[in-house]
Amino acid sequence: MPAGPVVVLAGLLWLAISVWNLQREVSSIRELAFPVAAFVLTGGLSVCVVYVGYRLSTSPFEPAERWSIAGWAFAGLAAMVLLQVATLAIRAAEGRSIGEPQFPLLVVGGVGALAGYGIGELLVDVRRTAADAKEARDGMAFANSLLRHDVGNALQVILGQVDLLSTVDDERAQDAGERIKAQIEALYELTDDADAVTRVLTNEAGPEPRDVVEDIDSTAATIRDSFPNATVELDCHDSLLVSGTDAIKPAISNILNNAVEHTGSEPTVRITTSETDDVAVVRIADDGPGIPPAQREDIFRRGVTSDGGSNGLGLHIVSTLIERSGGSIHVEDSDLGGAAFVVELPLADG
Repeated sequence: MPAGPVVVLAGLLWLAISVWNLQREVSSIRELAFPVAAFVLTGGLSVCVVYVGYRLSTSPFEPAERWSIAGWAFAGLAAMVLLQVATLAIRAAEGRSIGEPQFPLLVVGGVGALAGYGIGELLVDVRRTAADAKEARDGMAFANSLLRHDVGNALQVILGQVDLLSTVDDERAQDAGERIKAQIEALYELTDDADAVTRVLTNEAGPEPRDVVEDIDSTAATIRDSFPNATVELDCHDSLLVSGTDAIKPAISNILNNAVEHTGSEPTVRITTSETDDVAVVRIADDGPGIPPAQREDIFRRGVTSDGGSNGLGLHIVSTLIERSGGSIHVEDSDLGGAAFVVELPLADG
């Protein structure tokens, strides 16, 4: 028999015992109010047990999961009843009058069954959530591996064909080949960034010393190539070692891309670095419309975009990547008139 109907039968049995107890009390007590009140309590708990049994039978859980939940319900009932029996036994051993134990046993049994059911369902939900999360991590890692392998092979083929263009005695063909080669290198960097993000999100990579200025220089060069009308000013250290992951670079790249794309046709972005105690501070400021103070925390939440949309993940992922490197990110006013994203990362030891 499935687990749900078994719990329903247990609830009906508990209800039958409650009815029997009501009949006993009615026959021995003239005042009906108290026996009826006792039955309302014990019978109500029994009906609740019947309901959770029905709920269990119609739940989306697998049969094994349903039996696990039912087991917790019966364990809760048994534990509470045994505790009550032990209490009564101790009182009897002390020579005290016990009275009629049926009522307290029915109450604690019903409460124990419902509490056990709740605990069992919660544990099954937790196990399911953990299994789903592991499946998602495994799927992300597999997709990343597939992407790097297949895209890398395709880029190698394209690169081989581009090399043929360099042998053609035609200046336009050679220029086209150089531009294609530059885009191929950008795609290689993109797959590397995707791999870095995946390894951080799947907890396969931890913080290690890295030069954040190299990440800034590389990202700024890519932005200048992709957006010729954008002005990217750098006021950074020659070198600044921080404790971070490979995902720091795509995180900075995302912030810089947002600053350029949401600012106007000829945006200006200024990146500066500084040190405060044991913290490296990277400040990315733009001359755009800015972000109102009331929205500055919300833009890092899942599903919120910096331009007021509701389908974004970019800044939420950026915040997650930086936090997993032991850092933080916040928004403040820019001295250029727009917004400034401030990233704080721990300096590397030594």
